Amino acid sequence: MRTHGASWTQLALYSLFAIVIAGALTTGIASATITATCGAGGQPGTVFAGLQLAIGGDVSGFGLVPGCVVPVTLIRVLALLAVFFLLTAIAVGVVWWLRYRQSDRHFINDLRGRDGLAKPGEVRKHTSARTALHRAKTLRPSVANPAPSAAGWKVGRAHGQDVYVSIEDSIVVEGAPRSGKGYRFIINAILDWDGPLITTSTRNDNLSATMRERARVGDVTVFDPQELTGIRSALRISPVAGCEDPLIADQRGQAIIAGTALGASKTNQEWAQVSSSVLSRLLHAAAVSGRGTDALARWGSNPRLALEAVGVLANQGTPGWSEDLDAIINGDEKLLANSWFGVFGALRPLSIPAIRKAMTPGPGEQFDLDAFLVGSNSLYLVGTGAGAGSVGGFLGAVLDDIVETARRKALASVGSRLDLPLALILDEIANMFSWPALPRIMADGGGIGISTIVVLQALSQAETAWSRSEADTIWSAATAKLLLGGASDVDHLRDIESLLGNRRIRNTGHSYNDNGSSTNVQNEKVPVMTLDEIRRMPETVGLLAYRNRRGILLDLRGWTDRDDARQVSAGKKLTELDQQVVFAEQYQAALDRRGSAGEGN
Repeated sequence: MRTHGASWTQLALYSLFAIVIAGALTTGIASATITATCGAGGQPGTVFAGLQLAIGGDVSGFGLVPGCVVPVTLIRVLALLAVFFLLTAIAVGVVWWLRYRQSDRHFINDLRGRDGLAKPGEVRKHTSARTALHRAKTLRPSVANPAPSAAGWKVGRAHGQDVYVSIEDSIVVEGAPRSGKGYRFIINAILDWDGPLITTSTRNDNLSATMRERARVGDVTVFDPQELTGIRSALRISPVAGCEDPLIADQRGQAIIAGTALGASKTNQEWAQVSSSVLSRLLHAAAVSGRGTDALARWGSNPRLALEAVGVLANQGTPGWSEDLDAIINGDEKLLANSWFGVFGALRPLSIPAIRKAMTPGPGEQFDLDAFLVGSNSLYLVGTGAGAGSVGGFLGAVLDDIVETARRKALASVGSRLDLPLALILDEIANMFSWPALPRIMADGGGIGISTIVVLQALSQAETAWSRSEADTIWSAATAKLLLGGASDVDHLRDIESLLGNRRIRNTGHSYNDNGSSTNVQNEKVPVMTLDEIRRMPETVGLLAYRNRRGILLDLRGWTDRDDARQVSAGKKLTELDQQVVFAEQYQAALDRRGSAGEGN
């Protein structure tokens, strides 16, 4: 046990050490000065001879030349200056060391050398570029000379090596707002992907940085019903397309409702199911009659107007669907009100002219799903899931259609796998729509050539968008989890702490008392990374929890550090200039509408 006397003992030792250093320094200065002055002599008898001279003026500790006058005052001044500069240097060094101990650099260096995290050999064996190339023989057999990115996602660097995870792996990227998810990971992933790609976002940052580069390798289309991107050539997709098939109509009705507030509600699933059934029949009627989106919007606005759809289904639709819709419209009024509430909410965005226009393609403007899947083509889905004009349900339906088409194509392919894999980079998806198929595609998509990356600000986002059990499925199905700093959910951080496991450290304790000292050594089991250390990770660092491997501490580099950064940056600037022109036109049009409204009043 450390006693009060121990502090005095240590203080005495430190003081003695300081006296010895000061004595040696002063003695050296005195010896050099005497030698320079007298031309000889100046040899000290002891290490403290300089202190004797500087303090008491005693020169007997040095071998002197007869007749030589020792410059005691000069030696004292030089000694004081030397001690002053030495103490200043020590103080600066101590301050630097204390600051370094609190810096991100020290924190990262400490983590890199820590037991319990992957070492260079493990990284080389399991996640290196060489490993990715080896996987390419199985995952991309038709590619003659594949690059590592053909079979793996580059997620960062560790121990001087690029780190790749297999495209068979589903990935969750979790990072708080402003943690660098887009700059350090998403944009790089979009640029590197070799194959068809769908990416979602509520903003146009990722699109601006990647659109022109993706256009170099394939067709680029943007589905932006809310006109958030400033892209003139935005894609038009009809929600009615393909709904002549009752199965597609049923799936699309479910997908659209699931992307609404009613679909996301955990307490109103009974009414959500009824609403999706009604919407499926309206979609089917609009498709078989050829009346398209306009008729769908009209029927969805009022159940009495939807009686027209009942007649269409009776003559052209799937047997029984006309009777089902008629029973709801002409049945119990409370049931009708509750079921139509969901239908009206889902189709309400179609009352906005710009959104309806985006969902009313002209001749030859239909999106060709099969053509999309056979090249390095890109589809950007941009929109919001809440607020005025929210189109989350329609975006979810588009994504659902493409993924189901890809699944059928995979089953018809050799090995039941897409030779040209499809990437889903789902940024902000939890803020856009609740896609019911996500837990399933996370679990089995990798086996058929659909590689999924879900980007979340926090796991609680997934719990809100889906359910707690579905969020757990998404988290568990992600065989690669990329974690960035800044998280604040203590329970979730504790789960990650447990996921990383423990390490053993040796604690050495020293005890001092009047009878002497003793040393006590103990081995202690502590977390590889504490929840506070996980939270504290700076933007340039990420943590990869991969399959059954030890955690990998990653260096994350922004897209501006890429070899082609200059080219990407030039494309980004051109895209942003085009967007600014469109946004200016939209703003001016809004001002003109306000002016016209004011004149009318």
